[in-house]
Amino acid sequence: MLQMDLPHINVLSKIDKVASYDPLPFNLDFYTDVQDVSYLMPYLEEESPVMRNDKFGRLNEAVANMIESYGLVRFEVLAVENKKSMMHLLRVIDRAGGYVFGTAEGANDTVWQVAMRNESSMLGALDIQERWVDQKVEYDRLEQEEEVLREGADQRQGADQRPGEDSSSLHNSQGFRGSSVHDPDFGDMNVPANSGVKVVRKTST
Repeated sequence: MLQMDLPHINVLSKIDKVASYDPLPFNLDFYTDVQDVSYLMPYLEEESPVMRNDKFGRLNEAVANMIESYGLVRFEVLAVENKKSMMHLLRVIDRAGGYVFGTAEGANDTVWQVAMRNESSMLGALDIQERWVDQKVEYDRLEQEEEVLREGADQRQGADQRPGEDSSSLHNSQGFRGSSVHDPDFGDMNVPANSGVKVVRKTST
């Protein structure tokens, strides 16, 4: 039996840089889901002559067997400049820490219903491979266009705001809860209007 004091989440950061390096032997889902890691043994030996030593070979084999036996190791991907990636990781953290099961929303739902509702926001393996490797440039372009359209809509909404009407009353009149702001990238989560957090995406030249 394994005992852990706190939930553990393994994150592969800077995933947006993967496409700029040499192609990986396997798709990203092989690494994030930590499948049969014994297949990586020959590639470790090719990358470093030191790994060809019998001592390291036995060590790598023992580590691979332990990972496959318990099946507890898994990775999430993160690109810090991508809002959807950040929100995906936030949902994973909330679920691992039990936060999604303690909110007032859906208080009468079962634990299974709450888990499945939050599971729908998780990126699939094919989504990861396609988003960050196969069609990264296309996805970046589409997300930038969506951001421009969203900013234009926000500006028009601000221009339509009546004099003397604060932003909180405007949000409440449009069906938002409290002083929260709706953002499509956040799914069913509402963002506090004055959270102090602003995501700025850098464009590559």
